[in-house]
Amino acid sequence: MNYKQLLILSLSNITKYKNEAEMIIPEEMREDFGWHQTCELLGDGKYILRRYWKSGNKLWEKECQNNQQHGQSMGWYESGNRHWKIEYQNGLIHGKETWWSGDGIKWYEAEYENGNRLGITFYTG
Repeated sequence: MNYKQLLILSLSNITKYKNEAEMIIPEEMREDFGWHQTCELLGDGKYILRRYWKSGNKLWEKECQNNQQHGQSMGWYESGNRHWKIEYQNGLIHGKETWWSGDGIKWYEAEYENGNRLGITFYTG
């Protein structure tokens, strides 16, 4: 079973196609969840998962490859201000992890390599 078949199987009971490259939770179910989610298939095992606040603003976006996070993962407050940004490689944090407060002040930053935190971490709080 390839990544696309696995993804379709795992979402098939709660999704319907918006177009060939994107699946979306039906409108009537969004009210129950307070959010909705899409999956953009990019090919070669790559896809982007996106979850949205009920308001329509993005809640988070995760780049994935072969069923694990690979690339950037970002989150936002319902206001639209950024909340976090984390870089992944093959399912492990690899690169920077940064968090911001609701009013846009960076309060945490760390550097990772293969899931292990390196060096000095910036933290205010």
